[in-house]
Amino acid sequence: MKQYDFMQPLTTGDFNQTTEFLIDGFLPKKLITMIYANGGMGKSWLGFGIAKYAAQHNMHVIYLDYDNPISVLKDRGIEASLINAYHNVSYSHRSKAKLQPIEMLEAFEQMAVGNQYSNTLFILDSLRNFCEVKSDVSAMRASDKLMNLREAGATIVVLHHSTKNGSNYEGSNNLRNSIDNMFRLIQSESPDGEIRWLLEVEKERAAITDTGLSINVDDLTLTTVDVETVQLNREEKDFIEQVEVVLSQHDKINKTKLLEAIGHKKDDKTARDRLDRFDGVHWKSEKAKGIYTYSLA
Repeated sequence: MKQYDFMQPLTTGDFNQTTEFLIDGFLPKKLITMIYANGGMGKSWLGFGIAKYAAQHNMHVIYLDYDNPISVLKDRGIEASLINAYHNVSYSHRSKAKLQPIEMLEAFEQMAVGNQYSNTLFILDSLRNFCEVKSDVSAMRASDKLMNLREAGATIVVLHHSTKNGSNYEGSNNLRNSIDNMFRLIQSESPDGEIRWLLEVEKERAAITDTGLSINVDDLTLTTVDVETVQLNREEKDFIEQVEVVLSQHDKINKTKLLEAIGHKKDDKTARDRLDRFDGVHWKSEKAKGIYTYSLA
């Protein structure tokens, strides 16, 4: 085979890699993951939670924040819960940055040799600060730099905005073509002191799935939540709570009596459908001689 001095072809040894996840089903290492949402959905909160989670798992975190005012960071407790709490977090903020956002990426790119960024998480907050997102040329310029960081071992999370109607990300198609995985972020109804989200898969090059996440706003602790839970509306949550209260008072109860106990007629189709939908999740049913009985799962 003819050899070219300027070329380094792939060899068998280059394929001895498997996809490793920082957060199962959601955040693969050494890939670029973009998360987009309308303003006010809590993108930065999620970024803070991911940063803390990565720091707790011994990754070096580089948070490039060109979006949030210092006053907001103070109100959200970032100093105590993230910056001072972990020596492996480097938090760069617009107020002290010596470089413009794209220049910051260029500086990191110049060091992207070998496995320079192995076990390193970059978080960009947010993408519109690093490029003109509607410009193909500008979007591709920023994307090239992110891909070069990725090839040096970096795990990259890009926070981005949606279009006005929230149905898609804002900007050039080059963005979608260049990133590896993409989620649409939807804030769910949340208990006091928490923010919960559903992250819907929009593009995947790894085995990512729709994911439910929750952050404790007091200490930035990020946890996974059952996807079905974050998809529920208030009526469905109330229904589940009412059924669980009744079932907690009975070892077993038949369907008709259960529905009556929560204020529904036995032929209420919506209520019956909900009993079927959450069967095996919040309760379990048994059928004997054509009669269904229910108990807590």
